[in-house]
Amino acid sequence: MGNPTVNVAPLALIKRVWERIAPLQLAERSWDNVGPMIEAPYPNPNNRQVLLTIDLTPSVAAEALSLPSLSLIVSYHPPIFRGLKSMTLQDPLQSSLLKLSAKGISVFSPHTSLDATPNGINSWLIRPFLSISKSNSPITTSEQIEGFEGAGMGRIVNLSVPLDVRQVVKMVKDHLDLDHVQLATPEIERPINSIAVCAGSGASLFKGVKADLYLTGEMSHHEVLAAIHSGTSVILTNHTNTERPYLSQVLQPWLEKELNSEIDIHDEQPNGKWEVLVSKADRDPLRVV
Repeated sequence: MGNPTVNVAPLALIKRVWERIAPLQLAERSWDNVGPMIEAPYPNPNNRQVLLTIDLTPSVAAEALSLPSLSLIVSYHPPIFRGLKSMTLQDPLQSSLLKLSAKGISVFSPHTSLDATPNGINSWLIRPFLSISKSNSPITTSEQIEGFEGAGMGRIVNLSVPLDVRQVVKMVKDHLDLDHVQLATPEIERPINSIAVCAGSGASLFKGVKADLYLTGEMSHHEVLAAIHSGTSVILTNHTNTERPYLSQVLQPWLEKELNSEIDIHDEQPNGKWEVLVSKADRDPLRVV
């Protein structure tokens, strides 16, 4: 019996595998755009590389086009968020999508499904605090799916040992491999007994959430003021710095394992194994100078 995945298009395969990682039903479908973004009409079934990125920028697209065995890009942020009236080469993003499709490369975006899944980005964000936590839970719960109990947006962790805010800053910088973060504290600082986290932009999720500290990528000036006036400290890292390390630390080995579990033991193709790569061109657009 031959390999059951040989004739399966890469996009169809990733959709099947993704149901074991972060089902799209977990996403915030009321506003988010998740799933297939473009489906290449003529994929090469022998190309078994996947490229992970946070944003599908022209630089990432150029990197993808330079990889001869690439068949799929998993772009965490959806490159198509609202309806397009045309697809032309004059627009940099549309040009990238057209060139990728022409080369047989499809694009899939998981976004908030990967935020909500129990082993997703928000659960990974609280890892530095798990050894001293007495409980943690999602801030809001997602649709309950068998095997994905506890899924939801954001996380709040209650600590068994209070921390000084500067201890938290160091733990966050070490975890995210950052030299700098932004910190806002109330006039009267207090020990940190609870931390609410949200990958990316967390202000809307934090509304009404009582915690000693908010950790997210970005909040507006007035949202930060409102938080510290209510006695909550804030750590901001820039939007994608809360997301990008997850790709190499968690998703790359996980997705590669799931893809290769689809390969039949009788598959003797010389390039039969799937390889998942993390983009080298993907980076946060803001930097400290």
